[in-house]
Amino acid sequence: MVGGPGYERVMAPNRIHQTVTAVLLTLLTASACVDAPPAPIAPKPSSAAALPPPGAAPGSGPRYVAMGDSAAAAPLVPDQAEPVGCLKSTNGYPSVLARRMGAASFTDVTCSGARTEDLVSQAQPTRTGAVPPQLSAVTADTQLVTVTIGGNDVDLPKIAATCRRTSLDTPPCSSDLVVDGVDSVSTAIDAKAKYWSGLVDEIRGRAPSARVVLVGYGTYVRPEGCFPAEPVNPVDAAYFQTKVDELDGRLREVAADRGVEFFDTRPLSIGHDICAAPEDRYIEGFAPVSPAAPLHPNGAGALAVGTALADYVAAGG
Repeated sequence: MVGGPGYERVMAPNRIHQTVTAVLLTLLTASACVDAPPAPIAPKPSSAAALPPPGAAPGSGPRYVAMGDSAAAAPLVPDQAEPVGCLKSTNGYPSVLARRMGAASFTDVTCSGARTEDLVSQAQPTRTGAVPPQLSAVTADTQLVTVTIGGNDVDLPKIAATCRRTSLDTPPCSSDLVVDGVDSVSTAIDAKAKYWSGLVDEIRGRAPSARVVLVGYGTYVRPEGCFPAEPVNPVDAAYFQTKVDELDGRLREVAADRGVEFFDTRPLSIGHDICAAPEDRYIEGFAPVSPAAPLHPNGAGALAVGTALADYVAAGG
């Protein structure tokens, strides 16, 4: 059973509302980076059943369900989708993908703040009411499922928010996360992997013929960071991205083990991290300069991922 006793709710049931409050506070206190980025690198598609090419006629593509957390939901990117408590955009990467491949049907149940148990076994509380487990949207005739999950399971957003620094005289926060050689984030990733495998099994059980793609997390910050433009100690910047890479690596292993696909968004977001010039960013910093939540994809980032995914899906044959 996915979402067992190992899932501790660190944030209160109204964690999305609290996250929005933190977002607004962050906007008042941080500034942006301006370093120029290198060119992005497109990921290679894996072998799978071919689907209509990007830009296909509406209705000619697969029956598509999008599941996941805020990395997929794209909170505060215009325009807002229902239910509003999920802080979901109509221009997140799932919507971009659905439009480009001409999905025959499209159900976007992504929701900011989601953990794996919210996808599988329990209703997720939001500020406008609870939403059903996302898995309920997957049916026997579903043909494509994308999933972005894991960041909240291991508390990466919470860690990133608490690691904000205004001075390098303040010790890096990452030193508090590794005690006696034990890395708490790595330990959490190891512990949660079985639940991600269980999630994939649940999806396959409901839609045996569906193509399932785990969509990974991006390149959030370059190794050295860009302090003080973005208020992260360089040591913490390197640590945080290393943990994102570790999470992506484990999701890739889960996908391979369960016979589904993993789509790596890190190559295409290199040079478009929080330290990039504002016009080049795919992921906003602590003080967004484009409509988006702090440390989340903006419209350009969602468009880039959705477009790359559409190309990947179309080339899957």
